[in-house]
Amino acid sequence: MSSYLKYMLICYLSSIPGLPPGIKFEDAYISLLPIDKTKCPRIDNRVDIRFDVYTSENPTVGFRVRIGDDESLLKSRMNFKLPTIMMFHAFFEDATSVPNVVSVRQGFLQLGGYNLIFVHAPRLLAGPWYLTAVKNTRVLGQYAAGFIDYLVSRGLKLKRLHLIGLSLGAQTAGVCGHYIKAGRPARITGLDPAGPFFGKLPANLRLDETDADFVDVIHSDAGTFGYPAPQGHVDFWPNGGVNPQPGCTYRDVAERNPGMIFEKVFCSHWRSLQFFAESITKPYAFPAIQCKSWAHYENRHCNESNIVNMGLGTPPWTRGNYFLTTNPDPPFSQH
Repeated sequence: MSSYLKYMLICYLSSIPGLPPGIKFEDAYISLLPIDKTKCPRIDNRVDIRFDVYTSENPTVGFRVRIGDDESLLKSRMNFKLPTIMMFHAFFEDATSVPNVVSVRQGFLQLGGYNLIFVHAPRLLAGPWYLTAVKNTRVLGQYAAGFIDYLVSRGLKLKRLHLIGLSLGAQTAGVCGHYIKAGRPARITGLDPAGPFFGKLPANLRLDETDADFVDVIHSDAGTFGYPAPQGHVDFWPNGGVNPQPGCTYRDVAERNPGMIFEKVFCSHWRSLQFFAESITKPYAFPAIQCKSWAHYENRHCNESNIVNMGLGTPPWTRGNYFLTTNPDPPFSQH
């Protein structure tokens, strides 16, 4: 079968709900076949990309909103007087049941006063098809930008919009911010933005500081699954920003959750989201010091008067690289 016919068949299968078949394993979504939306450009809002809205009036079950569907927007109870959070999930994940993603939703709902939009696209970011998922971040980001433009036309203020993404989701958030026609979002938080294959991509296809008025990044697995260099106005490097994070050695995970395969692999990568989730209700929990490098930080060769908080409480005027240490288990903050 030629490559063209192969992709035509996959495109056709991907238009049918439930095809190609996929399974969930340890909260990861694994698909039998890759769905490359750069070659199958039609987006089906039933199965490809979904926007689930949570508010204080519907805190447990997301209400699906579609581009151009004013009735669904009205029923979602979004209040454009409140700040809006849009969350992009990672490779292998979805936005409904992964504990780390759910913890972000619960944190903001506990805090109160937010519209929460979770972008749900597990088929496009399904494992083990990483290269296909990388390509799909462009399609997903551009489609999400169109959704935001629709919301802006109905009253959303970009100055109250905060995009958050983990791994591939962080790179997708950057693409989204770049392609919003109505302007730039107020903030993008990149949680250990995915590294492999993004280093050679142009800036419009990955996260950088031009994608929002303020871009803050938390690195926790830099050089392995995470991007190895600064990407924001401010970049935080907890515990040096590299693998293994405290509590993430193979032995640590085996003792804590002996049967969890994916946690052994992605523990350090996920730490960025866990740090941020903790900061939602404790915005002053992660004070970090500006410094030239982790080596300078360890040797106390930093200006210790220049301290800001990592996470939700980071001031939007912060610039540079900041370092801190964390605990190996929750609560991760040492303060």
